[in-house]
Amino acid sequence: MDIPNKRPRLEEWIRLSDGFRRTEMNVICPVMKAESSVRVLYRLQEKKLIQAIEHAGNSIGLKFEDIQFDSPSSSRSNEGNLFVKFISSHPCDENLCSKLKESLEERLKETMVKDILVERVDDSRPTIPQPLISEYDFEMHKLKLCLRELDGMKKEIKGRLDIDIENENIESNLQELSKSYTKFAILSQNGTGKSFLLNLLMLMTADNDEEYSENNRNLRVPNEFPDNTLVKDLGNTDLQNLPVVVQKFVNKIDMRGLKKDDKRDFKSLMEPICHQLQDVTNNEPSLNDFSSIGEYFTHKRRLDIEPYFLSQKDIPVAYESTTKCIIHLRYGTLYEMRVEYFKKSELQEQLYELVTMGEEGTDENTEITYTAQDCLTERFQILTGESFSEEMKKRFKSSDDITFSPDVLEFAGKTKLYFGQGKNPTHDRLSLKSILRSLTAPQEDDEAQNEICKKQIAAVKKIVVYLPCKILYDGKEILEMPGTDDSDPIAMNFIAEALKKVDAVILLAQHGFKLCEKLVKTMLAESPFLKSWKKQPNKHKVMILAYPEKDSNCQFASGDERKIKLLDGNKKRAVELKEIRKILHLDTFSNKLEEQIFTSYILPVLHTSILVQDHKPEYEVLSKYDETFLKYTGVQNLIMNLDELVLSRQSSIFEGVKSQLCHFQNEINSGLSVENAKSILKTLSVKSDKRTIEEARNRPFQEIERNLFKKLKDMLSEDASEMVKTKLDALCLQAIRRWNQKEPEVKSIGVFSPYFCGKNPRYRVCLYPILFEDENNQNNIIYETIMQKIQEFLQEYKQRAIALYVEELNKNLSYDDRSATCTSEFVEGAIGDQLDNALKWYQGKKQRPFNEKAMEKHLDESQKKSLKEVILKPNFNKSSLEEAKKKTSDNIGRCIEKVHEHFINQLIRLHDHSWKRLYSKLWTPNGTSKIWQQLVAHLKALCKDADGDNYKENINNLIKMINSSFI
Repeated sequence: MDIPNKRPRLEEWIRLSDGFRRTEMNVICPVMKAESSVRVLYRLQEKKLIQAIEHAGNSIGLKFEDIQFDSPSSSRSNEGNLFVKFISSHPCDENLCSKLKESLEERLKETMVKDILVERVDDSRPTIPQPLISEYDFEMHKLKLCLRELDGMKKEIKGRLDIDIENENIESNLQELSKSYTKFAILSQNGTGKSFLLNLLMLMTADNDEEYSENNRNLRVPNEFPDNTLVKDLGNTDLQNLPVVVQKFVNKIDMRGLKKDDKRDFKSLMEPICHQLQDVTNNEPSLNDFSSIGEYFTHKRRLDIEPYFLSQKDIPVAYESTTKCIIHLRYGTLYEMRVEYFKKSELQEQLYELVTMGEEGTDENTEITYTAQDCLTERFQILTGESFSEEMKKRFKSSDDITFSPDVLEFAGKTKLYFGQGKNPTHDRLSLKSILRSLTAPQEDDEAQNEICKKQIAAVKKIVVYLPCKILYDGKEILEMPGTDDSDPIAMNFIAEALKKVDAVILLAQHGFKLCEKLVKTMLAESPFLKSWKKQPNKHKVMILAYPEKDSNCQFASGDERKIKLLDGNKKRAVELKEIRKILHLDTFSNKLEEQIFTSYILPVLHTSILVQDHKPEYEVLSKYDETFLKYTGVQNLIMNLDELVLSRQSSIFEGVKSQLCHFQNEINSGLSVENAKSILKTLSVKSDKRTIEEARNRPFQEIERNLFKKLKDMLSEDASEMVKTKLDALCLQAIRRWNQKEPEVKSIGVFSPYFCGKNPRYRVCLYPILFEDENNQNNIIYETIMQKIQEFLQEYKQRAIALYVEELNKNLSYDDRSATCTSEFVEGAIGDQLDNALKWYQGKKQRPFNEKAMEKHLDESQKKSLKEVILKPNFNKSSLEEAKKKTSDNIGRCIEKVHEHFINQLIRLHDHSWKRLYSKLWTPNGTSKIWQQLVAHLKALCKDADGDNYKENINNLIKMINSSFI
């Protein structure tokens, strides 16, 4: 009998990769979140992925053999693919790949990994394009996975108090990072296309319908809470499920210290300010407005689409600015918006400027004054219902004399919160877009409604929008600012104040920095941002984008491969760098500065038009056009550079967590024998009346903490106070001298406008620099001295604490008739890093830090507050110019004295807040020392307790994962 032939064993290579998702408007999204990536799952949880692959393969007759990651020669090595080798008795076909994909996704359904591409490949194993994943998102995802693993270990391994401490450490850092934004300000003249560019970037990175509904499945809005729910009774879960704008409103109450005793009903508090978005039924044509984008590339047709979200200029208002105030754009899973309106007093101060304009011999900047006159006259008409006239200049003796229409008083000083339903992204987007349009550039058919919109626009102060668009993911905040030209002093003040706080400036011009408007260059050159950039280049970035698509010569389409390759980015960069050196008065750039200047063409219309093509699989579109068009549009480079800055600003926190976890892994075994460690643990376990003993042990530590608290507070209220007073006394003499020199040039009472805090851009003479310019640059010396003293006190505390712990351990050894053999090296090795980490929280991380930048900010606030209280408000109202000048001369000393009082009070408040933060890192809510817990845990590790081996294996796996580099 013939023996049947065995079926041949076939080697099959299967490519696993991440699929490109389509956005809400069917555009191929070029980026994705790390949590959704099979590449990231392989890198961080390889064992889990391989197990899923093995089970999925076995279920359809494929035996897993090997897995490899191959990457093309690219600067973004994460663009590679996974290749899995299977052994099969049957050739693999599309049907088998489909079954493998279905089975694999079922095995991974507890993860966020979806949209896995599964394809058979030959031995050459070609790679295909992959969505971009930011390194910052990768690092954040690692921390979240660590936290999840530590939570599981806490449940499995009882009595490991050090796990609790490390868990809390990572959780605290994640909270800090999640609340921290890297701010990018877009600076340009009006009409350059800021809104249009941002709309296209949001369009191509928006969450789709499935992502939107999934991310908001637990959404809970204020009117769903039971009646009589008090603000103070809201739990963490309640807050987490609320819209972000509502969360932040409640957190502000908490920060002011009001929440604890707040007896207000939550629903009653939120009802007047909360507005849930309703479906837009009259905008259905807008749902298909973006289907024609692809024709720009394929048929060279002019793009004619509705704005995706931000208002853009239409023909009737082509001459107007669409952005009157700064619009802050942040990522959120839900479409949300917070709108803040000017207070009545602020509006009065702004409009009172009209009374001070046009005075004979004025020192006004004529060009800005003309613009201010036109803008303020129009705002006066809108807000008061009256036309401003020369007769009113005589009638108004102070800003309080200006009255407003009842409609304006309805929203002046108020905050309004808007949020979607979380089910349909298109409906929520269109609804919020309509509201935003009414606050920026209304074009309503209803004239009465238009009038209300104009009043709101004239009174709006700040708009913060949360959007489910991945261009904003990873803690990025983009500030869409008013254009520098044709803007009134209020808008110019918005820009100047924003440039003090941002981390990067995106300068947008049609053909680059060299040819952009002079005022844009001046605003950048004179901004505090540039000073910060030169001081800490690794923390800031200057991004210069040439956005030429309005020019018909720079509109590229299919067939223009040769033309687009003529864009010479390197040659253009040399010109841009030369122009920046010119405004900075520098002959050369340092390497660090030059590295933090990004220059590029950006062609977002072309990029979007290619990505909207209806082709599956989507990677074939990118494969076809990457080398010919997409690499030249600048969009991918822009996204990568945004991500790189975010990572560089937060890298110290990631490194700190890694260091803590690595130290957590180490078993401390020097300075104390295992026998002595067992003796201490034995003594601790058998002592009677543990509570009394613990209280006695805590007493000396509480004493050195009280001593630390007193030293820090005394240093601020005495030593720092004396340094600041000495500095301000010298400043007072300088201020009086400068005022005497400039006083004859002050020709208008408008110089004293409280709204601008002595920095009114209308005037060449400004009070703020006259009074507070630091000629000797003493501020930095004071800040450095304070921080040095703080460090000395914290380190002194650390050494005293370690000495007490050594004493306590030796005391326990003596109970067992053992000689005192515990060393300070053992204690410092066991808890030194943990103690250092706790002490760092006094200085803070991202939220309300106690550092030089925070002190600089508080001094600026103190100076503005004092100037307003002592000089500006008294002078601006009911004073003639001569009276105002005399009062200023008389009150400079008192004004600067008040600065001292406000500043020291601010430092004391900052100290009190920082101390609470430090205390929470040193003690548990029930009064147990966390550092003592850590020390006992290390004693147990040294004794190799029953859970030790399993525990160490788990920690080793965490260390391996946390140290994994970006793919």
